[in-house]
This record gives sequence, C-alpha cells and structure tokens, in this order.
Amino acid sequence: MTAFILLAGALVIITLFLLLWPLWRGVDGTTNTIRRKEANVAIFRDQLTELERERDEGLLATAEFGQAQMELRRRLLQEIPAENAEMAGYSQSPSRKAAVLIVLLLPLLAVGGYILLGTPQAVNPLMTAQPGKMTPEQIQAMVAGLAERLKANPDDTQGWLMLARSYKSLGRPTEAADAYGKVEAAIDDDPNLLTDYADLLAMLAGGSLEGKPLTLINRALHLDPDNIMALWLAGTAAFNRRDFVEAVTFWERAVKGLQADSEDAQMLIDSIAEAKRHMEAKSNPAKSVAGKIELAPSLMTRTSPGDTVFIFARPTDGTRFPLAVTKVRVADLPFDFVLDDSLAMVSDKRISGQVQVIVEARISRSGDVNAKDGDLQSKSIPTPVGERKLHLVVDQIIISMDCKTNTRCHCLLPR
Repeated sequence: MTAFILLAGALVIITLFLLLWPLWRGVDGTTNTIRRKEANVAIFRDQLTELERERDEGLLATAEFGQAQMELRRRLLQEIPAENAEMAGYSQSPSRKAAVLIVLLLPLLAVGGYILLGTPQAVNPLMTAQPGKMTPEQIQAMVAGLAERLKANPDDTQGWLMLARSYKSLGRPTEAADAYGKVEAAIDDDPNLLTDYADLLAMLAGGSLEGKPLTLINRALHLDPDNIMALWLAGTAAFNRRDFVEAVTFWERAVKGLQADSEDAQMLIDSIAEAKRHMEAKSNPAKSVAGKIELAPSLMTRTSPGDTVFIFARPTDGTRFPLAVTKVRVADLPFDFVLDDSLAMVSDKRISGQVQVIVEARISRSGDVNAKDGDLQSKSIPTPVGERKLHLVVDQIIISMDCKTNTRCHCLLPR
C-alpha cells in the first residue's frame, strides 16, 4: 500500500512541475515575435538584393523591377501589422493564478476519479487477500481469532453475524447457530438473517423445519411477504407435513421473484410439479395405501432423532423393487403416511396398477435404503390397494448370523 501511494504521489508531483513551470515563470512572447519579425525583414532584404542583381545584369526590365519591388514591400507590410497585433494581445506576465488553481484541483480530481472509477480497496492488503490463496489453517485461525475477540466484546452484533457466516461457510452449523443465538434479538427485524438462522436450525434437526425454524420463517414472511428464501422454506415445511396445496402456494410465489431460466427457478418448478402430483394422488385414495407408523418403545435407545425412516410398498410377486417409497425421520414418529403414484420409483411401475401390495418400513442409521446390520425394521404386511388404516410398528433388528446352511443371511430378531 505504501509503495503504491508513494509512486502515485511522485507521478502527481512530476505532472504538476511540467504544467506549472511555464505558468509560474511566464513565456517571453515578445522575444519570439521580434525574432519572427527580424526574420521576415531579412528575407525581404535578400529578395530585394536578388531583384537588384537581376536588374543590373539585364535579366529584369526597369518596369518589371519596380513592380516586383512594390509586391515585396506590400507583403512585408502585411506581415508586420499581424505580428504587432499578436504582441499586443499576448500576456507577458506569468499566470500564477492558473498555477495555484492547478495545484489545488489536479490532486483532488485525481483522487476523486480513482475513488469513483478505480478500486480503492485494492491498496488494502487485507481486502486483496483472496480466500482461494489462503490455507485452511489460516482461515481457521482468523475465525478463531474473531471468536476470541467476541468473548471480550460480547455486544458486538456485527462481529457475531460475521462469525456465524464464517462458521456456516466452513461447514460448522452448530457453531454458526450458536453465534446467531447470541444476537437473536438483534436479527428479529431482518428477514434474510431470520431465514438463514432457520435454515441452520433445520440442518441441525435433520432437515425438519417444524418448531423454532418455522417460527423464524413465519416472522421473516411477516416482515417481507415476498422474501424468496422464506417462501421456499415455508413451502418445504408444508410439503414435509403433506400439505401440498400450501406448498404449491408458497413455491409459486417464490418462483415469481426468480429469473425464469435460473437453476433455482427450475428447482422450484420441479418441486411444484411434484407437489401437484401428490395432490392428484391424494384426491384418489382408491389408488393408494395409507396408515400410521410408529417405533416400538423398547427400541427407542437404538435410534437417533435424525435417523432415516423408509416406508415402501412392493409387489406381491416377490419382486423387491419398490412401487412407492417415502422417507421421514425418527423424530417425526409416529407418522401418518400415504403411499401413492407420486412416490413411484419408475413411471411404468405404479401402486395404482396393483390390486395388493406388501408394505414395510425400515430405520437406517446410515441413510442407505439398502438393509444393513443394526437397521430396524417392521413386519412386511400384505394389504389391498386402497387401505387407509394400515398400522406399522418398527420392532425388529436386522443382524447377520451363520445359518445352519453355513451361509450368511439377514435375520430379524423381535424385541
């Protein structure tokens, strides 16, 4: 930064010197004009001498000599008045007022122009440091330093917000949410910060927007009914509780605020289409299976609130490929579910084309749809399509053991 300022200052000084020296010292216009006059007279004398020589040698008649002499005199008289007029209008004194004006204005205009058109922050090494050129250790150290400073200054709202954003970008949602919590009252009037905080809390809750996240989202919509992120999250919360009409309403409002060809707009359009398929399937209960799923109390200690619960229907012909699949979290149990064509894995295999299906549920700690040791599962229940009161209880554990055939297999142990 210092080198840049010194170089810029030197260039300004050199420019000022070149501009001011002639103005301060003045230009001797009289001398220049006199010299030009003397040159014209000398040329006249040379031409007159040449005419006289040609006359004496008989090359020029007396009448022609006289006419040429008169022409030379006339041209000389034309030159001299013009030069006298130039001398009369020329300022011979130095223009010191103009010099002072330039001294004041040139630096001001240069600095102002750079602030307006240049990049002033480029002279600040802290501003020019590019995150891509910093090591993860350096970034972590900077964030840790900010956290330490906030311990000594806990009322620094902007500092906590900066720390929250830093933690979020580093993939540390727990610390980010804690930082937002320090200034929760201060962000109560900012819809963007409210939705960011809600998104973090939902992330920590395994994707659930119910409870405090939804309260923050509703507050953001009260402040700004057209806030795109708040509308998006509100629609997602409605979709998760299977209120597809409300989900479509929120998402259609959100998509109006996005560019039609943007990736976000396309994502919302796809979500709206999916919600509408759910609405259509819901309006035809004869082509779906509905019921309730719960977890056996004896297996509560074997799960975490964020564990994934898969509920699926498959054909009765022994095919394992699901006709419809939905998933929730253990924290959502007990849960009222609906399996319909909107949850089909492939378009040509739908639950509506079946007379009877097998319905079961599985809790996966890894989030993988394929069964693994330690996963929990319900019994597989054959049920006619159109059933509305199916009851699933997750009460079995999947383990691998040596069967009598000396092969590896999965067995279910009831609890």
